[in-house]
Formats: sequence, C-alpha cells, structure tokens
Amino acid sequence: MKWTVGTLVKRATEILRERGIKSARLDAELLLAHSLKLKDRVSLYVNFEQPLTDQEVEAYRQLIIRRAKGEPVAYITGKKEFFGFEFVVEKGVLIPRPETEILVEVAYERLKKTSGLKVIDVGTGSGCIILTLCKLLGKRHEYYGIDISGKALKIAEINKEKLGCPVSFIKSNLLEKINFPIDVIVSNPPYVPLEDKRLEKEVLKFEPAIALFGGKDGLEVIRRLVLQSFEKLRPGGFIALEVGEGQSERVKEILKSAGFTDISVFRDLSGTERVVTAEKGKE
Repeated sequence: MKWTVGTLVKRATEILRERGIKSARLDAELLLAHSLKLKDRVSLYVNFEQPLTDQEVEAYRQLIIRRAKGEPVAYITGKKEFFGFEFVVEKGVLIPRPETEILVEVAYERLKKTSGLKVIDVGTGSGCIILTLCKLLGKRHEYYGIDISGKALKIAEINKEKLGCPVSFIKSNLLEKINFPIDVIVSNPPYVPLEDKRLEKEVLKFEPAIALFGGKDGLEVIRRLVLQSFEKLRPGGFIALEVGEGQSERVKEILKSAGFTDISVFRDLSGTERVVTAEKGKE
C-alpha cells in the first residue's frame, strides 16, 4: 500500500483511539507535522494527497508507537506552546499547561503598571512563566527563576537563549538561597495530593513527580513557600500561586495565617478557582 498524508493520519488516529487516547486525531496530526518538519499541522491539509516514502512512514510509525505507549506529544516533539511562545521541553521537566496561562495573566496585570521590581518564579521548570512575563513586559523589571532540579534549569536556560530574555536562573529549594528582598513571587508549585486518583496515567508515568506532588494533602510545598515568601517579600510585596481544584479556600487560610492580606481568587477558562493572590502589608 502506498501511504499518503491523509491515509496515514487516518490510520494513526485509529491506532491511538484503540489505545484510549482522547486526543487521537490531534496527536496524529501534530506528530506527522513534526516528523515531516512542517511548520504546523495545518500544512498537512495542503498536502493531504502527497505520497510518502517508506522512510517517512517508518519514522512516523516510531513516533506513533511512543505515543501509543502513553508518552506525551510534547516529550516526543521536544516542544510545547505556551501563551503563544514555543518552549523546549524534555522528560524530567513539567510540560506547560493552558491552565497556567491565567497565572501569567494575573501577574502581568499587576506588573504592567510598575517598573523596577524583582520578580521571582518559584519552581520555574521550563521557565515558561517567567520567560513569558519577560517577553510581555520587556526590561522594565528584574526577572529570576528558581528550581531545585538541575535538569529543569538546563532546559530553562535553553528557552532563555531561544527567546532572548534577560532572566537569571538559580538552583534553590524554594526560596532558601534567595538573600535579597523580593517584590513579586509567582509560582506553579507541586500541589497534587499523593493519593489523588484523578491524575492521568501518562502524567504519572512520564512527568516528574517532584513537580507534581505536594505531600499527603497537596499543600505541603505551598505551606513552606508561603512562610518563606512572607519573610522575604518587601512590604507591599505580592504573591500569586497556582492551586489545584478545590484547594483555593485552604490556600487562602494558609496565606491569611502567615500574615498576608488582600487575598483574591481567579478562575481559569474552565471555571476552576486556579490562582490565589495576596499582598504583604506595608509597614
């Protein structure tokens, strides 16, 4: 059989659906576009009747085998779009997610009105949050990304060079090694409870546990971060945290108990209370 772009996408979609992958068609298209080095998957439709060589078919087959085993598309292609920017990702680094974009939007609205602030992204991973803020806001602030993972920081540095952003990356367990006053803290910390049964199998199998799990109730890392943040933020400083579904009320209490005021909650596009913000009162 002579395969064309169209027939190959159709067959790959069937295989992925048989393996229970919900986004089978989208994944099949993304992987073929990547395999053929096309600009985007829309380009596939321009070339739907194009015949493919045996080598092209075999290369694509290997990618579909990996996806059928549950490996995320982002790890297979080595990239993931976030807020309109393309980020390099590898196994060992959390894949950027659409729901995290609300965290960027909330921080951006706060930061666009000021200048000269020290902004820190705690648990930076691929660097997608702090690098996006830097791209949106330019050089009006100082930007830092910290992570305990050397692998994550390596990928963040690659993305920094790719996007041309003046961000300083620091290896630290939360804010332990930060010895200067901070104005703004943003973070997508590990917040998944250890016994959470809702997490998808491919996330559990492939993505880094250290970036996902926040202890028994999911809030252990957040508790530590909130206490450190109150200590190291300047008076009038601001913190914005991404939280899991159903966690916002407890996170508000954690912030209040630490001494934070003006606590607010923001919903993501699905309506989930996704970001909690607070301020450190001025002295």
